[in-house]
Amino acid sequence: MMKRYGNLFGRIIDIDNIALAHKNAKKGKSHYAEVQEVEKEPERYIKEIHDMLANKTFTTSKYKTKVIYEPKKRIIYKLPYFPDRIVHHAVMNIIQPIWDKVFIYDLYSAIPGKGLHAGVLRLRQFLKDKENTEYCLKFDIKNFYPSVDHDILSELVKCKIKCKDTLWLLEDIIRSPGGNKNLPIGNYLSQYFGNIYLNWFDHWLKEEKRIKYYIRYCDDGVILHKSKEVLNELLKEIKEYLRENLELELNPKTQIFPVDVRGIDFLGYRSFRNHTLLRKSSATRFKRKIRFIEQNHENLEPQHIISSIMSYCGWIRFCDGHHLLKKYVLENNNIIEIMDEASKTLNITNPILKLMR
Repeated sequence: MMKRYGNLFGRIIDIDNIALAHKNAKKGKSHYAEVQEVEKEPERYIKEIHDMLANKTFTTSKYKTKVIYEPKKRIIYKLPYFPDRIVHHAVMNIIQPIWDKVFIYDLYSAIPGKGLHAGVLRLRQFLKDKENTEYCLKFDIKNFYPSVDHDILSELVKCKIKCKDTLWLLEDIIRSPGGNKNLPIGNYLSQYFGNIYLNWFDHWLKEEKRIKYYIRYCDDGVILHKSKEVLNELLKEIKEYLRENLELELNPKTQIFPVDVRGIDFLGYRSFRNHTLLRKSSATRFKRKIRFIEQNHENLEPQHIISSIMSYCGWIRFCDGHHLLKKYVLENNNIIEIMDEASKTLNITNPILKLMR
């Protein structure tokens, strides 16, 4: 019998918890006008949030949306910093420790200490067992976030939480986009709700289907096995499970293939047994970004230049990408000079120098 938690709401609306939520929510966003406004009188704003929640006058604000096209076309939803972003962090402070204990070990999205690179390292570890990882079933769920059913998610949340006031707040957030389906991409809680939505699917794979080598990140998953036939049969069962229990479908591009023929394209990298490469599309975007910065650096903010280049450098250094890094950054005199200028403007040491050591 799964333990259900009550008496959570008082902890969520506690002044100290809301203050901590503000502290966490503003990280990396101190230059935002919304954050600076709250920082003028943080005690007043924190008290306002406490009163909204305690009196149940809080309701999710109206979303602003924008369309992005990289790496694929998606609608991004945005809520105001006050009160919504702070409220989401206040909720997460209390419910995350409860749910993290329930998730499978090899879930790598929105989990402290996990993430993309940890997932890739785990995949490398799996691939050491050559005999039992001959074939790969790589799947992703079609239109996952827009397809999440509000009724199903609410019932799954109730499997762990029985506090009525907390359920009132979570219901408001879950159903805030309107309609019957959709987890808004961009909401702080959405990725975590996505983990909850697929949690029982993960346990079904691990415990009922006895799948040893399985990794999931959001709506993307990799299953490794020695038998192609076993994976073909499992694929049919996965489609049935997702359709009947969660009203989800797999992307038609889901496929089964031999690992040693082409490696595994997952989490931004192509993982082979003895080496890892940057995904081709990521490498292409990196080259385009370098060219763009070379041609437009005079019109770009110094911080943007440095963060863009160093972000890609971090990705490339994690794999066997030294030649790519060398050609486009470390031995690219244009980029070195541009980074020198940007660093001088910000009064910092050129971070490329650290990579050259």
